[in-house]
Amino acid sequence: MEAEQIFKELMKSEELQTHFGISKEELADASYVGDSNNTTIEIVKDVIKGIANRKSPNVVFQGILKKVSD
Repeated sequence: MEAEQIFKELMKSEELQTHFGISKEELADASYVGDSNNTTIEIVKDVIKGIANRKSPNVVFQGILKKVSD
């Protein structure tokens, strides 16, 4: 499965709505290539992109830390 397909499937997840309080509208509008105002969606994209681009876990983690500190 391609990275963008994984992202789209995750955006259909009711668990994201329940656990992270993301509205159905935000999930439906989320784009793999565009920016979202939702930090959780952006972190999900960073993790998927990091794995797809074979980045080290440390690099992915540092990117997540940067997102949550902004």
